[in-house]
Amino acid sequence: MAAEATPATPSRLRLGVGVLLVGHGLIHALGPLDIWGITDIEALTGEPTIDFGPSATDVLAGVWLLALALFVAAGLAVLMRRGWWRPVAVVGVLVSQFVVILWWNDAAAGTIPNLLIVGAILYAPRMQLRFNT
Repeated sequence: MAAEATPATPSRLRLGVGVLLVGHGLIHALGPLDIWGITDIEALTGEPTIDFGPSATDVLAGVWLLALALFVAAGLAVLMRRGWWRPVAVVGVLVSQFVVILWWNDAAAGTIPNLLIVGAILYAPRMQLRFNT
């Protein structure tokens, strides 16, 4: 017999998914900060798996910021009960996983929150995270 959800459960889930999205988005700032030499993050090499050359690498580093913007927007939309969060989060996961693959040695662990976000997207209706506004 499954435990019944309390009235606060949707609020807690919404908060958790929103924090996951915003938090994962903010982590994406580490990529360009290190790649562009703004700060030296010892745990990161800043080197992509494939050598694209410095110009292309600098441009691709900006894609990390695109993922950041998409995840933060989706997270805020969840917290504000906006129904458009799911397509934005889907694009965020695709962009995020793209740069994770390109910087696999530094960012492989980013696949885990991406999978959690995919789970939230898929199970949003069951978790009462599908909003009509």
